[in-house]
Amino acid sequence: MMRGCFNKPAPGLEQFVRFYVQRVVRIRGEAVIHPVPARAAPMVEFDFGDPIDCLDLSQRAHRKSTGVSIVGPQTYRRVEMHLRGALESFVIMFQPDGMHRLFSIPMHELTDLDFEGHSVLGSFVSRARERLGNTGSFEERVRLVDEMLLRYSVCSPGFDGVSAAAHRILQSGGRVGLAALAGSAGLGMRQFERRFVQQVGMRPKLFARIARFEAALETKARNVTRLWTDVAHEFGYYDQMHMIHDFAEFTGGTPKETLTQLENVFVEQIRTIRSTVHSAGHHRDARLIL
Repeated sequence: MMRGCFNKPAPGLEQFVRFYVQRVVRIRGEAVIHPVPARAAPMVEFDFGDPIDCLDLSQRAHRKSTGVSIVGPQTYRRVEMHLRGALESFVIMFQPDGMHRLFSIPMHELTDLDFEGHSVLGSFVSRARERLGNTGSFEERVRLVDEMLLRYSVCSPGFDGVSAAAHRILQSGGRVGLAALAGSAGLGMRQFERRFVQQVGMRPKLFARIARFEAALETKARNVTRLWTDVAHEFGYYDQMHMIHDFAEFTGGTPKETLTQLENVFVEQIRTIRSTVHSAGHHRDARLIL
């Protein structure tokens, strides 16, 4: 059994944080495999239950999750999680440049990597884990993290042209011209790319491809009757084979295989969102891909 809660950040934090998610898992017997595909933005995950068994696919080596993990943007399916036992996690999913602006981290140093939380974010992680561990309420945890991050946001750099470009790419599902974004930022393409790597963690073209992949997968997950060919057309792939190629690069599988894996992990969340996809309510804003 897996239960999930979703919430947006407080006003003033939207430019730094995409959303918060809490997952509570109770699984007896055989583990549920949770593949982690490419992901456009970084996250911080606080674990309060049993350690999660993580398999590094390149080294074929297992390791246990730490109490707090910093996960940078991912450009391929690098690990998979084996979910079993009593698990509870609270996740801060940042905007593409949110972690960079709040904590002055060069994002390319985190790309395709994960770290023990304190080694990257120091005292913020220690204080946050202690406060979050003292309450099991998702709403209270959201309030506490909002409060802490708002303090950091006061001293953060302004929302610049590269920030605007990254947000625009993500919001459009990668369907935006990069040259136009560089021009809007007042930068030449080479300078735009260099600063984008520093603030977001990868080149803008790759970032746009991952944002498009994420949007296509989530669109199909929400609307099971949609044909994959229609999804490919909506998100600007040349044809379905073009989309299949991107899915293979970012997930190691086909679109159908990737969706099946997602459905196996997020059973209740997907069922709920699909049942309310045509109705008003907060489920429209929820995210499925973690």
